[in-house]
Amino acid sequence: MWRKVIVGSSGVFLQMQKRGVCLVRFDDKMGPGCVYHQGLDNNFAQKVCVKSHLSTMSLSSSSSLPEEEFIESVIPFLDEGYIAYSTFFFVEDDSARGGKRTLGIVTLVDRTEQMFLFKSIPEISATVKEIASDLTKNCDPNGALTSQIKEKLNQLLSLEDLKVDFDSTVDSVELIKKRISEEKIAIPQEIKDPGLSSILEGSFEFIFTRIPDGLDRIIHALLKNECILVFGQKDEIALTLATLRWFLPHKKIYNDLWTVPLLDAEALFSRTSDGTTLHALGIQSDSFYEILQLDNANSEAFETYYSQNKNIPIDSKVLINLDGGRVIGGISNRFCLKLLDAIKNQTFDKALVTIKEHIDYLLGRVNDLIVLLLTEADKGKLEQFINDSIEGEISLIMTIINEANPSLMDKIIITFSTYQLPIDILF
Repeated sequence: MWRKVIVGSSGVFLQMQKRGVCLVRFDDKMGPGCVYHQGLDNNFAQKVCVKSHLSTMSLSSSSSLPEEEFIESVIPFLDEGYIAYSTFFFVEDDSARGGKRTLGIVTLVDRTEQMFLFKSIPEISATVKEIASDLTKNCDPNGALTSQIKEKLNQLLSLEDLKVDFDSTVDSVELIKKRISEEKIAIPQEIKDPGLSSILEGSFEFIFTRIPDGLDRIIHALLKNECILVFGQKDEIALTLATLRWFLPHKKIYNDLWTVPLLDAEALFSRTSDGTTLHALGIQSDSFYEILQLDNANSEAFETYYSQNKNIPIDSKVLINLDGGRVIGGISNRFCLKLLDAIKNQTFDKALVTIKEHIDYLLGRVNDLIVLLLTEADKGKLEQFINDSIEGEISLIMTIINEANPSLMDKIIITFSTYQLPIDILF
């Protein structure tokens, strides 16, 4: 696959982009075999089939396999320079052992695109499940593939074009579920004004000036998928949320600008075919104080209220009080402090690069841990992995793993317990 790459004033050149896809079918006598592949040579395609099948099954808890409809996992192929996302599922087949045939779909990208792979997991997962449904309903699990199935498999080579269609009725975030089902979100006229383009882009300078302390706790909450509640003035909220989204470069973040139902609020969220994750909710101060039924609508009144109640109607572990320039609640760790220190006094563009480098480091550590588990690492190697970690990073790694492969969490906990390694660092 080729794509155009712009290189400054030197123009355009074509760069080989390593991507591939293959369909795996498990045979009771021959084991996993490649039914179809694109973008890979025959030998590597067969290796992908065998390793992805063994790895995905072994990385999942054996006790949960019978109940799981889809078994998903990130699989590194480090020697070949690829990162893969594999999904295995079962189809009815009377000729197979137990009456079910195991099939798998594996999507591979160049290792340098690992962040983009993680960012595209919701779209990959949704597309693969759609293909699996077609295979289950319309195809003989032991027969040839139809041209329609092959065409859908080839769509996985163009991750940029994949989309997620999801059912907002199963979403637990009541404040935004009516809006996020829309394909496009209208931008209010005042935000379209070119003079306010910085509001859409964000500003680290504003964040550091307006919230001088506690930004590390905000970063931690974002990386742990904990909702942040922001209250203040409208433009400051918009600028804050636009900036916060850059700390999640491994996710596709959607910004609903001042159209959240029930409230005059703004939301940052990511989504999958099953629902949404609300990362930040911004509410204008007057509306926020009204929710709390405060007669004296100001920052000091809220501080008094919070010190007495320690809770608010909207669930959030971290609050940003832009009126008072304070961060309330939350925890931090050395990784978040290190990231925060690295972007201080940097230009906007340089800060974006630095954040991506730190998140890419976390994704690389995810791959390192998966490789250790695939090779049945002994206690010594796992202890070395822990000792090489920055304080707090393993908890952040677990959050990423839990999204990409929830079943792997069970195996990690079991492995740590078996070797009597500290379980608390996982959470």
